[in-house]
Amino acid sequence: MKKISIDTNFHYHGPTRPTISPFVISRFNLLLGEKVIGFQDSQEWEGIIGFDKTYPEEMEWYLDISDGEEFPVTSDREAGRDEGWTAALPIGELSGEIAVATAMLTDGIDIDTITKYTRLSRTRLENIKRGIVESNQ
Repeated sequence: MKKISIDTNFHYHGPTRPTISPFVISRFNLLLGEKVIGFQDSQEWEGIIGFDKTYPEEMEWYLDISDGEEFPVTSDREAGRDEGWTAALPIGELSGEIAVATAMLTDGIDIDTITKYTRLSRTRLENIKRGIVESNQ
């Protein structure tokens, strides 16, 4: 069963239906009605992926944990999650900056402007731009 991080404080219709971002739905290829494990801090719940078009657009997807079983999480598992989160954060930030820079280069924004707003090196941006040009040929 897939495991996803949830925040029971971020919801539209109560903490037993925490919101799941569309990015997470897409990233983990989650489907309406699919059973998953949602985790937060030292707790895990079995829940079902839900969708409600009447909710605000950014909150339409949620994990229904109202009938799901709750599982305690060991301190070792919590420590492992913290370590993984800390290690993965820079990679996620870099991936996001690369995606934004690629879109900016595709739209014709110059490298000097992009270096002003990202932490990407000129060399990396030139390589990204070269890849865009090659893929368009």
